[in-house]
Amino acid sequence: MLINNSQFNSFLNNAPSFNGYLLYGQDKGQVRYRALQIIDTIKSSLNSDVIKVSLEDIENNKFIDLINQKNIFSNKLIINLDLDLFPSLNLGMNFVSSIASTAANYVLLEGGALKKTNMLVKNFSLEKKLACIPCYHDTDSTIKQTIINYSKKFNLKIDNDSINYLSQKLGNDKLSTLEEIKKLSIYGGGKNVDYNDVLISVGDSSLITINKICDNLFNTNKAPYFYDKIIEAGYNNILVIRSLLNHFYFLLSLKEDPLTNAKNIIHFSRQTLINKQIQVLNVKEINLIISKIFKLEKKCKLEYSIANLLTKKFLMNYSVS
Repeated sequence: MLINNSQFNSFLNNAPSFNGYLLYGQDKGQVRYRALQIIDTIKSSLNSDVIKVSLEDIENNKFIDLINQKNIFSNKLIINLDLDLFPSLNLGMNFVSSIASTAANYVLLEGGALKKTNMLVKNFSLEKKLACIPCYHDTDSTIKQTIINYSKKFNLKIDNDSINYLSQKLGNDKLSTLEEIKKLSIYGGGKNVDYNDVLISVGDSSLITINKICDNLFNTNKAPYFYDKIIEAGYNNILVIRSLLNHFYFLLSLKEDPLTNAKNIIHFSRQTLINKQIQVLNVKEINLIISKIFKLEKKCKLEYSIANLLTKKFLMNYSVS
């Protein structure tokens, strides 16, 4: 069953009645955030445990066993698989049908790289007991609503000037927005925050620096410098990788739809560098970079001890002296 953006909140209340969930689309941050919302809803209703599918599970053919494994001592498990980490994994119609009818546990699939023409997406959409949830970049109005919703989640009261400022600075990556609202709630200490508080908390900090990492690729040699600033501030390299992914998906959407006016989507301070990237890169090159970013994320998760080094090396490869 297809669940569009306007239906998601009402769907969430009934999420435990479904057997499986597929979240996909260009906004990887939204894919992850909505997956967490589904997990929280099921756990609050049934107190289910989450099992994250590993490379070992895939290689040893344990994935299907996990889905069908019944546990007489606990409720249904939530089997969570990030499809972007396993691009060669083939999940056909039989797999989808079995989840819809006989799976002993919930199956939660995250597939940011999938398109609506993908057969897995089509098959999920046809099954009434499966939720197919596209996650695309927000418009200006929905970005503001996201900020409001996140603020409520952390019991943070925020004024309209602050909402307008944050919508310009944070952009349309839900994962990054969530991180900044978390930080703002800690700064606010449970009280109301105003525009000055937001400037102090967010200011020229992580999200702006992440934008600078993205914008300076193919333009200058500054991306690794801004990356160091992010890591020094205590942020995880995966946040940077997900932001890079969203950025290049955004560039791809601009290349594939020439009628889209970037001036109406991005802050004026970023337009010059982004326009240069659009001119330098073609669709094939952008798709190749997106593929390499997926591989980078997978490698960083498998080799966590050198994840920062791998990410910085990736950025250096696309920096211009």
